[in-house]
Amino acid sequence: MNTLAKIAALTGLVVLASGREASARACGIGSQIWEGNDGLPARVLAFTTNFWTLKGISTTFEISGCTEKDNWLKKGADKVTQARIEHFASENLDHLAQEMAAGRGEHLDVLAHLFEIRGEDEVALRSLAQSHFEVLFPNDQTTSSEMLQTLARMMSEDPVLAAYVEM
Repeated sequence: MNTLAKIAALTGLVVLASGREASARACGIGSQIWEGNDGLPARVLAFTTNFWTLKGISTTFEISGCTEKDNWLKKGADKVTQARIEHFASENLDHLAQEMAAGRGEHLDVLAHLFEIRGEDEVALRSLAQSHFEVLFPNDQTTSSEMLQTLARMMSEDPVLAAYVEM
């Protein structure tokens, strides 16, 4: 591929990417520098500036107009956390059932850690699990997914634990 074709391909990618970024609420240093300028040249310049100034820094530290919603790493982390919770619960359901009935135990502590519950709020989770054990485990056939869905719903209704779940 000759140099002219490479430049044309790169320009095409930049134009496509800048159009995608301009269609959404753009953030980053380039978007702030070129804010208020309309048209393709301004979008290309904003995209290029964001690219060379590592827009990831802006999204990671939530600066230059970027918010947590712009951070794809955090979005991915949420999915990873959810997968870890589901895996842990499925592998340890019997232990969790016993410890939730008692309101204490190592597996329940690990579940609290996976939900990223602060130490002072773990008591609320233990109390919720113990006092609503029959709702969390209505029968011997309750699956980990069913228990987690019920737990998340109950946590979302709790004034202390609601901050730890998204419903």
